[in-house]
Amino acid sequence: MPDCLAPTGGDVPIVGIFVLALCALAAGLLVIRRRRGATRTRRGTALALALVLGIGALSTGVAAPTSAAAATGCSTIADDTDIAFVSGGVTYRGSYRAPVDPSRPVAAAVIVGGTGEVDRDGDGACIPMGEYRWLAGLLSAEGIASLRYDKLGTGATGLGPDAGDPDALLTLGYDRIRVQPVRDALSFLAAQAGVDRTRLLLVGHSEGGAVTLAVASGPGSAPAPAGLLLIEPSYDRILDVVPRQLDEQLDAAIAGGAMTSADADALKTWMTDGVEQIRSGTPPYPAPGPAPVPDATGYAAVMQSTIAGNIFGSDPAQMVISHAYRTPYGKQFDEIDPAALAPSIEVPTLVTCGTKDTNTPCGDGSAGSGVASLAGTFAPGVARFVELPDVVHILRDVGADDVPNLADQVAYPLSAQLELAAFVAPFRT
Repeated sequence: MPDCLAPTGGDVPIVGIFVLALCALAAGLLVIRRRRGATRTRRGTALALALVLGIGALSTGVAAPTSAAAATGCSTIADDTDIAFVSGGVTYRGSYRAPVDPSRPVAAAVIVGGTGEVDRDGDGACIPMGEYRWLAGLLSAEGIASLRYDKLGTGATGLGPDAGDPDALLTLGYDRIRVQPVRDALSFLAAQAGVDRTRLLLVGHSEGGAVTLAVASGPGSAPAPAGLLLIEPSYDRILDVVPRQLDEQLDAAIAGGAMTSADADALKTWMTDGVEQIRSGTPPYPAPGPAPVPDATGYAAVMQSTIAGNIFGSDPAQMVISHAYRTPYGKQFDEIDPAALAPSIEVPTLVTCGTKDTNTPCGDGSAGSGVASLAGTFAPGVARFVELPDVVHILRDVGADDVPNLADQVAYPLSAQLELAAFVAPFRT
């Protein structure tokens, strides 16, 4: 059991002293139990632990914690500290949760975020989603240090040295902007006092799952991760996934009478041609031709604008937030195939998907259908695949409700079904 450290500054409350005493009592009884194996002692140990948890619940006003680290009533991981590390000439800003006692090395994780204008905490687009801060909390409860950071284009990192000339970003590739910062974050984490560099984890959400696989299969000079947690990960090449999702939206619009089949077919053909130009061509790409539905209105205009911005766009600020693929960055991103990388992974890997996740759906297990198909490409015994019933992409549990909008999903609780304790247990010791 970890030591119970008194807080710095101020006196320890009486309840706190009582909890500390019970921690010690429980530890002593555990030792006696091992020596005697007596039933009476076993009951005494259970009673002492129950008292510890009960007093902890009374003192905090919430239910007793269930994680291995929190069950002792003693925190082994400190709160957030602002940090900075450099990658590719950009200073990345982040939050680090360090071990309270650096003399007792712990496992540590880098949390790799997904697509969109989301910062280190998972907040963005004026919506306080907070899923990455929450993941850091789950890791802390298991005694695991963590680092999360604002990717380029978000939060305190911003556009870095290119803020005054965003067009300079157009020459940069995906590895430089997205993958290398994860390697450098791992190196930063491994150098911190109290972090065991042989027990480093990568936690990748959404696009961060694909990045995590890219780093794990090619860590370069960074320390190799000892385990991966792929939470609602990207499961296929991005220029297969995005057109597939847009096709589904177009089909739904036709069925709902929001646009004509002729307009939808024209947009689908335009999108297919754009993807082929990216994949077969070499940056810099020529300027795209005119949009196929020049007089588009209503939903047809919305979809045409969406396709134009993603498949045919090359705005640098948009590129690093939600992607404009007609760039060296977009072409390299599309070359990352999670299903092709997975068979090379040899470290324990957790793969999850929410059954109500429409961004990275579970699928039916067939190639390219969703996260289940990705999980099936790992070598036998490497990956543990877990479906999370009624969970959406931002890890909220919406139950039986149909909640398609992010702004509405945040009213629901972050899912208790994402249980990390069993997976991370081997890394705690």
